[in-house]
Amino acid sequence: MGAYRDNLLFKANGLTLNSSTDHVTAEITNGVTGRTGAIDISRISNGLLVASVGNATGTSPTLAIFFDVQDAYGNWVQTSPGTSIGGVVVSAAGTTYGVINNGYQLTNLGRIRWTVGGTTPSFTGVSFSIHGRP
Repeated sequence: MGAYRDNLLFKANGLTLNSSTDHVTAEITNGVTGRTGAIDISRISNGLLVASVGNATGTSPTLAIFFDVQDAYGNWVQTSPGTSIGGVVVSAAGTTYGVINNGYQLTNLGRIRWTVGGTTPSFTGVSFSIHGRP
């Protein structure tokens, strides 16, 4: 397989994110591995998390997306910017991305986490992908 495929660690598409859904990727099937749970990031030193939103509905909908890694005690630690990946909160259809290490050493397990805000917010046609660099 090509280098691009070898560095793709996570992909999921067709997701709907709203206030009643889980707020982490733990139960989402990884299209690369076919498994759910934490994302194995042990083979990369840093990466790029890309999120694409097909549609946003509700009054003043907001979507903040983060990347966390797990420490040796099972605690999740945020490695993306404080506001959201790329420092931007999503409020409409489009694509956003951000570096997922911010200068920190990554551990072996990661997850994508999000928060939604607004009145009856819903984001549909959402896709996530993580591309890593050894």
